[in-house]
Amino acid sequence: MKQKISVRDVAEAAGVSIATVSRALNDSGYVSDEVRRRIEEAVRLTGYIPNYSARQLRTGRSRTIGLMVSNMANPLLAELFAALEFHLYANGYSLLVASTYDVPAREAELLAMFEMRRVEAIVVTPSRENFSEDENPYARCKLPLLVFDRDIDFPADFVLQDHRAALRQATRYLVSLGHRRIALFGPSLAIRGGRERLEGYKEGLKSAGLPFDEDLICMLRSATDQPVAQMEAMLALERPPTAMICLGTPILPAAMNTARQAGRRIPDDLSVIGIGTERGFALMHPPMTAVRFNLDQVARAATELILRRLEEPAAERLTRIVGFDLVLGETCSPPVAENAPAMALKT
Repeated sequence: MKQKISVRDVAEAAGVSIATVSRALNDSGYVSDEVRRRIEEAVRLTGYIPNYSARQLRTGRSRTIGLMVSNMANPLLAELFAALEFHLYANGYSLLVASTYDVPAREAELLAMFEMRRVEAIVVTPSRENFSEDENPYARCKLPLLVFDRDIDFPADFVLQDHRAALRQATRYLVSLGHRRIALFGPSLAIRGGRERLEGYKEGLKSAGLPFDEDLICMLRSATDQPVAQMEAMLALERPPTAMICLGTPILPAAMNTARQAGRRIPDDLSVIGIGTERGFALMHPPMTAVRFNLDQVARAATELILRRLEEPAAERLTRIVGFDLVLGETCSPPVAENAPAMALKT
């Protein structure tokens, strides 16, 4: 049987004392940068795995953060997890993740589980924003909370995304190409992201003097739903859309495939702006024009707020707002069907 690697083995490999290794691994005292590098190299070479349970008993801290998202099958949330884990790990924390599947009872169970596991804070994306006072599990949570992109009224720090400005810019860009019939596919209006995107879309139309048409709106219950029937209904309209803005989860490929099956060419017959990440659109052809999430900025802001909250539990609650970028690809062109003239963007 292979002998278990111990702290003593790491100390011998690094040429330092066991106490020095303990200080470095537990971040419990001064260790010079040069010695810390030697210890980290010794850990890598020996394959030493720290005993986190023992460390928690000694220090009273788990150095673990919880993350609750609706569904890790959503590629956007998977990328958020990766970015957040990177920044937390760089600060000596690990990340424990769980999916709520937008089931309120599961949210309460997971909060209790995280408390039992003694995580130090939780990043949450609640399934809804209208919990009653009696049924709100987040309001009863004893751990520090960082709320991601939800409009919730309970004590927490917040990292929000500026969906409204992003959709206003995307809509105005399509209008500048000459589009007058622009479809919008997004998440439920019961959450902040859906509401803000719809408002930004409306503002973009209004600034160009264009009417709002309910028939061109599809806001789905879940970001993992596929709007095949809704896309078919839009394409069957007397005046179908010549462009669409679409959340880049399974919603986007389902809408694009439905359009292609109906004989629509992209971008000749249908211009498309996706909402997502650079990695999510990397393999798409033609290259996607996109409203790009800045998930690294989101993760960096979340990490800063979490660390601040753990160091200063009584500090005032803060909100950080992260913007999007409009990245031009090859999925947008002037409309052919309506032959509408391009419009100059107003500033």
